[in-house]
Amino acid sequence: MIENNFGKLGATQIEALAKAEPLIEAILKAQDEVDYEAFCANFEGGLRTNITKSDFEQNARHILSTMGKFKEKKFLATLNRQGMVGLIYKCKFDGSPDDFILTFTLNDQAEPLKASGIWIS
Repeated sequence: MIENNFGKLGATQIEALAKAEPLIEAILKAQDEVDYEAFCANFEGGLRTNITKSDFEQNARHILSTMGKFKEKKFLATLNRQGMVGLIYKCKFDGSPDDFILTFTLNDQAEPLKASGIWIS
């Protein structure tokens, strides 16, 4: 059986998500508000070199126009991704009847906790 591994985020799902979800909520809020500075503040330093402000704003506006604003999420599972913890959620946006998969990768070794990636599919 494959079990969830939350790394240093916590020994249990409740403990780990209590630590990770404020960060995830802040990232989703920044995306909804098309706020590049707030979005970058929640990621490890390399994000600014990988995603320019213009690229972020274009992507965030595309999400708003095609999917809407983030509405709700449900935790599904973890992944081990290049030594980091991946958290996978089923989620809804208010402008689409479709379900989406939201994947966050977190560096569970970092203090303060920072995200290293986000994917919506």
